Amino acid sequence: MSPAARWRITLVSVLALAAAALPTVASGSITAATNAQRPALRVDARGYAEVSWSSGGARQTLLIPPSGRYLPGGTISGADVSKPTAVPGLPFAKVVRRTPDGRLWALQAWRVQPGGPVELRFARWRGTPSTVEADVTLRRLTGTASFQGRGIYGTSPTTAGTPIRHYAFVDCFACEGSGWNRLLGLRLAGPRGAFALLLRPAWAAPRYRVTVAGPNRGWTYAPDASVVVRSEA
Repeated sequence: MSPAARWRITLVSVLALAAAALPTVASGSITAATNAQRPALRVDARGYAEVSWSSGGARQTLLIPPSGRYLPGGTISGADVSKPTAVPGLPFAKVVRRTPDGRLWALQAWRVQPGGPVELRFARWRGTPSTVEADVTLRRLTGTASFQGRGIYGTSPTTAGTPIRHYAFVDCFACEGSGWNRLLGLRLAGPRGAFALLLRPAWAAPRYRVTVAGPNRGWTYAPDASVVVRSEA
């Protein structure tokens, strides 16, 4: 088979995956609100987290227990034991807190669906955050996504137990007008959480951004990860 024929077959496969990827997002981290203003986060000694934000001129809250479903309108019953902290390289971070036991808690805000609202997402974890590595070579964008040494791929359950598949969402900068524009979503392949995309001429851009929702692993709602890479041009 000629290189051109192989390229066409691979491109068709990528676009088929993209069509399936865009409607839903794997959600290890929880979407707490959309277009939220002045987000804040408190955590009590029992591990209950209270997310608050302003919307429509009113203050809203969401209570997230150590396990099970979250409670809209709920608040923590004890004192806030968390303190502000920083996690270098954590993308889209609005609030990051640490509790005395060393656990990390964060609110990240980004536009998950193209043309959709900016989502305020809650994460809780120990240790290092999720990471994405990517490179552009010979018109191919390739990379991997992982959380603490394990590839991100397959599915993660929502708080209701519904399995949602993990994807890498690829944006191009100034390839279709100004700013960031969503190209497609690529299904992450195990065991390394790998992804690959052949870049069509119409997708030529000076930079590309790859974003992955963190996995849900029991108590852990891993934070979302993102990386920006420059093109070869």
